[in-house]
Amino acid sequence: MINNIKLFKFSLNNPEPIIDEFYLKNGNLIISKDPKNPTDLMRKNFDLLESISAYNFAKKNKNQLTARKAIEKILEIVKNKNINYSEFVSFWPVVDISYSLFKNLNGTEQIKIIKNIVEKYINLRHNLYSTYGYTPTTLQVGKDAKAHKESGNLGTYKVSKILDITGFKKANVETIADFNKGDKKYIEADKKGKKLFKKLLNYYKINFSWSKKREQKIPDFLIRYKDGIFIVEHKHMKEGGGGQDKQVNEVISFVSFSESNNKIHYISFLDGIYFNLFTNTKYLNKGKILNQLNNIKQKLKRNKQNYFVNTAGFKKLLKSLNRV
Repeated sequence: MINNIKLFKFSLNNPEPIIDEFYLKNGNLIISKDPKNPTDLMRKNFDLLESISAYNFAKKNKNQLTARKAIEKILEIVKNKNINYSEFVSFWPVVDISYSLFKNLNGTEQIKIIKNIVEKYINLRHNLYSTYGYTPTTLQVGKDAKAHKESGNLGTYKVSKILDITGFKKANVETIADFNKGDKKYIEADKKGKKLFKKLLNYYKINFSWSKKREQKIPDFLIRYKDGIFIVEHKHMKEGGGGQDKQVNEVISFVSFSESNNKIHYISFLDGIYFNLFTNTKYLNKGKILNQLNNIKQKLKRNKQNYFVNTAGFKKLLKSLNRV
């Protein structure tokens, strides 16, 4: 097996790309490329803005029936998929209302809240936006601004793709007997392969103490190469601070665990540009990053069968298995 300290140094010498193609989310357009052929969402948003204007006009003219119909129309529209990217719904946090909270209310409560939000929106935003001109591009901008929330599944896809390219076969729904056929198998332990993962822990007599200290948390992958088992915890990190620091410390702690069987390996796979801070002299002068780096090295020295890698290191580890 490849030396874990040397592999970690290899990872440090081959930093993460600034833009990782696996995490690009450029394919999900919710507006049309041709303004003459608007999407259903674009039409719904146009109707939404028209209904807000209709309510404003009706209220000024004290037409209660028209005002009520406008509110009912607005309520109907805001229940549509992706309408939360509209200017109107994007305004809701300004008045301390969340879209998720709204969806859990009953009909009477929703009408009351919508009426209050519409009146605030007209006073604070609608007339201003109308002066500059509304544009459907705001819908796409709103969706793009939330693109970071899609990274979880993209991380799973990335690791799976690397394994596929290296010749490993996905076995999420296989039996233990089928999983043990052939040299290269893997499961997405925290996704569709969760049931098989738990069975494999018993089969291979893996204690997996890390999970017991993390409220029964399941790792991301379990890989088998011949008679070697590699349990992988993957994190995609761009920056530190707050909850992110907790995640970094979690993935570092992963390689501090070991099994009595030295053919069981723990792999911490940290990708994203946060990994590059471990080689940045500017940040190494700060306690947190330096402590994390030293912590990784210390745990690897104590657990020689475990690995801490980035994308380049993970690929190199998989390729090295072919030479075992």
